[in-house]
Amino acid sequence: MGLMRIDKLPTRAYNLFVKRAIVEAQLIVTRRCNLTCGYCTEHDNSSNPVAYDNLRRRVDALHRLRVTHITILGGEPLLHPQISQIVAYGRAHSTVSITTNGSLVSDDIIERLNDADLNHMQVSIDSAEVDPTHYLQKTLKLLQPKLERLKAKARFDVHLAAVLCEKSADGVEPLLQKASEIGMPITLSIVHDPTGRCAIKGEQYVSKWEYYGRQANQFGFGMIGFEYGRKLLAGEMPAWKCRAGARSLYIDEFGNAQYCSAQMGRLNKPILEYSWNDVREQSRHRKGCESGCAVDCVFRASQIDNDKRALMRELLRSGLANRHGVQKYIERLLTGQGRRSVGRIPNTLAMK
Repeated sequence: MGLMRIDKLPTRAYNLFVKRAIVEAQLIVTRRCNLTCGYCTEHDNSSNPVAYDNLRRRVDALHRLRVTHITILGGEPLLHPQISQIVAYGRAHSTVSITTNGSLVSDDIIERLNDADLNHMQVSIDSAEVDPTHYLQKTLKLLQPKLERLKAKARFDVHLAAVLCEKSADGVEPLLQKASEIGMPITLSIVHDPTGRCAIKGEQYVSKWEYYGRQANQFGFGMIGFEYGRKLLAGEMPAWKCRAGARSLYIDEFGNAQYCSAQMGRLNKPILEYSWNDVREQSRHRKGCESGCAVDCVFRASQIDNDKRALMRELLRSGLANRHGVQKYIERLLTGQGRRSVGRIPNTLAMK
């Protein structure tokens, strides 16, 4: 469970920092899901998976744009019958991860993803214990056997990802503690409304977020995202410039490039027609929806341009001359993971 394996690092760093390439493209491979989580609006139980040939053409378009990382999403992406082939095709010129609810993990799927050279799997989790209302359906108690199987057999990196919302707030601390006990790194994001804006605020949520910060011990780039989230939960509206369309893309099931899952229809250009001119134009174009935005993947990708001083501090802190310094920065850009706890509370938290 160490660093995400980032191959061709000099080329990827050149594309990111010099060519100003897209950091992450999220690729929808199916809308169908085997769960019906109460806060999720990105699934159904009826649509067919996107045809493999269509996905190959979309991945070709992403490779042409020198996309650093492709995140495969659903619905539940493990429902796609050719998921391992999609991963292998994407791995030709990008790193690739899958975001899954974990319920379909099996020895066979792990082995096929190992053979496809998957870089990273993010397993979504809601709570430590079963929710009798079924609003929260991805529980550590049910998923732990799957996670143990991943720890034993996966050759790709794995981390857990939880969402702080009204229904999950009381269970955040037990979930973080249990994840630490089983040796799984975990990230926490903030629930957003259908437009992407932070859907919760108040001291009760700030305290949970700060507990997360103490447990995860966020440093460097991770600390930027942590401080931004704390301000959102406190009711503040920090200023920043969204680089969706330039540093991040969301490719819907119809093959259209979107700004993100919460701003569907505003960009809406076929990815097969997307060009470097579009990337440059969207880099300059203000989106107007930044205020209160809690779409953390877009925020992270945008910070490579928003806060260059923090970027340099992080690289210098990790060792600018050391390839692992760049690798750590890129990993945190893609996953939001800070360093794991080393028994020291960041000063910004200790003064609270």
